[in-house]
Amino acid sequence: MKNVLLIIKKEFNRFFKDRRMILMLFLPGLLIFCLYSLIGTVMEKAAPTIPEGYKPTVYFCRLPDGFLSENDLKLLEGKDFETLEEAKSNVAEGTLDIVVEFQANFTAAVEGSSRPEVKVYYNSSVQTSIVGYTLATGILSGHNAFTVNSTPTEKFDLVDEDEQVTNIFAMVIPLLMFSLLASSCISVAPEAIAGEKERGTMATMLITPVKRIEIVLGKILSLSCYAMLSGIISFLGVILSLPKLSGGLLNLGAVSYGVGTYFMLFGLIISIVLVMISAFSVLSTLAKNVKEATAFIGPLMLVIILLGMSSMFFTNPSVGLYAIPFIGSGIAMSAVLSTTASALGVVLAILSNLVLTALLVVLMGFMFKKENIMLKK
Repeated sequence: MKNVLLIIKKEFNRFFKDRRMILMLFLPGLLIFCLYSLIGTVMEKAAPTIPEGYKPTVYFCRLPDGFLSENDLKLLEGKDFETLEEAKSNVAEGTLDIVVEFQANFTAAVEGSSRPEVKVYYNSSVQTSIVGYTLATGILSGHNAFTVNSTPTEKFDLVDEDEQVTNIFAMVIPLLMFSLLASSCISVAPEAIAGEKERGTMATMLITPVKRIEIVLGKILSLSCYAMLSGIISFLGVILSLPKLSGGLLNLGAVSYGVGTYFMLFGLIISIVLVMISAFSVLSTLAKNVKEATAFIGPLMLVIILLGMSSMFFTNPSVGLYAIPFIGSGIAMSAVLSTTASALGVVLAILSNLVLTALLVVLMGFMFKKENIMLKK
């Protein structure tokens, strides 16, 4: 037991006397707290708000006299339309919240033996329509003499299918893409520089006639090509598996992107990979070995993924946000996938990534000239 305690003491000394190890112990939790708090604040501000006292607008089709109480009617604001189809068209466009259609001869059917149906049409992409649908179905649920939206073959959610699918893509794909690209980068960055320092081959490379900035550029470009290829292959795997993953719930065939969309996505992916691999390479250069490099890169990878995920919480981002690396890229990718992207926003996102990449390459070039960084054991 004494020897076990000596081993424990030795390991504790190694952990808690190394300032880097202590920093890495607290850094992930601190980053998660800060970023989740920031994302929570952004979500609260970005969430669509409904004015206090707002009454959902509704068109009643064949509403029986005296069916709804005065208190029920006070909760909804009635609108008049010439036809049922016109009202449903307004719900699809978002200018009307809900349509409540009562079956013909509703009162007679209720008094008879059959249970008539009441149909409530809404638009799930409009927040006030969701509120109206919840309110209307809540009022109707108090009656047992009829059914609500019981026809399985009819579509009661009038949201545009293309818009629904593109909005889902805009939320999911940036997070997946950032995760896949970061995973690809972290799989090669620690070994490429810290690994060579650990094996001693870096010292041999530094005494060759090759300029050190050329070594840096060669490392960055080669690692970027590998990481980008791995990320794109993973991305294609995600896209091709979506029909199976959705279980037929999404009409993916309804979505069609133009050539310009794919060019913008490709430009964003390249710029994201370049800045990711540059940032990871800087930390790999700073580390003494692969293990230390991996420990340094882990928290940064978490930050990058969370920043990419934060794009789904910006509903109407300002142009300035596109110029923030990673956040701007996530926002631009979401906008491209939802077909609402502006050329200026995408260009700003790509340029901000390229500028940060250039700064990181210059920093690496400076670090490569420092013998105490490149040759430390």
